[in-house]
Amino acid sequence: MEMKSMTTADPQVAKKNRYTLLALVAIFAMPPLLGWLFIMNPHWLPGTTINHGELIHPPRPVSDLQLSFIETGQPLDWSELRDKWVFAVISNGDCDQQCLSQLIHIRQLRKALAADRRRVERIFIQLPDTADHTPVPPPMAGLEGTLLLKSDNPGTLQAVRALFELEQVDASSHMFIIDPRGDLMMRHNLVQLKPKEILKDLEMLLKASANWVQGE
Repeated sequence: MEMKSMTTADPQVAKKNRYTLLALVAIFAMPPLLGWLFIMNPHWLPGTTINHGELIHPPRPVSDLQLSFIETGQPLDWSELRDKWVFAVISNGDCDQQCLSQLIHIRQLRKALAADRRRVERIFIQLPDTADHTPVPPPMAGLEGTLLLKSDNPGTLQAVRALFELEQVDASSHMFIIDPRGDLMMRHNLVQLKPKEILKDLEMLLKASANWVQGE
């Protein structure tokens, strides 16, 4: 009778242990999941908590954009940027002083993220302003680490302008953010917003994704 009692109790104990394990998994998984849901749905948050950048909804994949490196002409493999947050600056034509200021700005923002900067890449996309003009690449003194990209293909140029909404958005004043899944999901006006406002958004994004982004 004693042996029968132990056998009967074992499934109950196992079932209780499974429920306990599931509860622990839910407890630890919930904060990053809720953080990401609130980032993508800011209207769920109280009115006093809001992102400063403009969310792009729905997020748009960038992997179909055929861009190449300015220096070598080699095509960009978007998969190499997977699991990274990407800050993007776009220039129509030559990179003027405002364009350089943008590049310096995103370098400083990345640096201000401290250890989390390892989870961030910077890209510069240069588009020709006219069909017969090849833009001059920006001087890179002090901007090392930024990936310099271009597109000469008319189809890709149209795709870039449509994806980033360059007919409605002034590229010369914006930083665009691509998430670790490879989706364009936010943009910030570098002229109108204060650095601390942009940095607050970036810290929130990185914190919310800390448990599912593998930095190097």
